[in-house]
Amino acid sequence: MCPPVSISLFLLLLQTLTVLSPIQAIIVDVPSGKVKCLTEDLRKGTLSHTQYRVVNASASHLTISSRVSDPNGDSMHQLESVESGQFSFEVGTTGRHTACFWSPRFELSASVSVDVEWKLGFRARNPHHVTGKGKLEAMGMELKKLEDSIKLIHDEMIFLRDREADAQRLNEETASKMSSLSLLSLAICLGVASLQLWHLKTFFQSKKIL
Repeated sequence: MCPPVSISLFLLLLQTLTVLSPIQAIIVDVPSGKVKCLTEDLRKGTLSHTQYRVVNASASHLTISSRVSDPNGDSMHQLESVESGQFSFEVGTTGRHTACFWSPRFELSASVSVDVEWKLGFRARNPHHVTGKGKLEAMGMELKKLEDSIKLIHDEMIFLRDREADAQRLNEETASKMSSLSLLSLAICLGVASLQLWHLKTFFQSKKIL
């Protein structure tokens, strides 16, 4: 029987995958008169950098408006009627952050396509504001976090493997004890049967039946 998967192991695996996949790129189609939003659950201290630009539009204008809000609903970024934009921040409150896009002008049956690239972690650092040494230091920090996460996952897997080995030994010991008890039970039954036969033989001989 396989041991249950530890919740902490699952969370560590999820965190490792998050570190290994820090970039999300998507094309968002924004119909005129409607708002399209993207959400991302971010933990406190995470660096976030997003770039967006209009790549196609069936409307007569190629502009978009955007707003980014934190889990409390407070605005962190807002631009009106732009062809492209970007925003960067360090997460101050753990939770769901939302980026919304809409067309500043309403046109029937029109839509605007927006290319959105959302970067997290050390990749979110603006290359124009970080020196090469700073990039290496930031990457080193992220790699150290990844190393620590992998070590914790390794330790958790060893713990689960030891638990599985203990469970297997317990099953083997239980099976061995059951076999011994079965043999002992069989020997007792044979002994009782032999004793009953001897008693019956002695009884019949005393009655001179045999």
